[in-house]
Amino acid sequence: MVRRTSLNTFNEIKREGLLSDMRLSILKSILYNAPCTASEVFHAGNFKTNQSGRFTELKLLGVIYEVRTRVCSVTNRTAIEWDLTGKLPVKPKKNNKPKNLDKCIDYIIKGMDQRDWISITKQTLIKLQSNVEKKTGK
Repeated sequence: MVRRTSLNTFNEIKREGLLSDMRLSILKSILYNAPCTASEVFHAGNFKTNQSGRFTELKLLGVIYEVRTRVCSVTNRTAIEWDLTGKLPVKPKKNNKPKNLDKCIDYIIKGMDQRDWISITKQTLIKLQSNVEKKTGK
């Protein structure tokens, strides 16, 4: 049986266009089959391809959660049982770490090793940055 709060939340998500079509289809199948496993959702929704990645995405968006593990009625294997949170999706916080930060740190450490430095100050880093900007014109 579909809970009124879950149905209201689903309708608001659909009306406001807060999820992509595929995520919305998965969410709808969970809504009408919850609590359910991913395989039960795929079976009930007649999905042509495996959409297991959508569960992780929906979980990160805060619209579904892991209830427990149990034996799946489709696969007869232990699987995660999912249900709706009744909440609207929220964008997960992004990792603000630059993609090349590890390489930059390795570069700095290598330079410190070449100079036999055991530590470096913020002021020295700023000075090095200024020198790089002068050389590259950035």
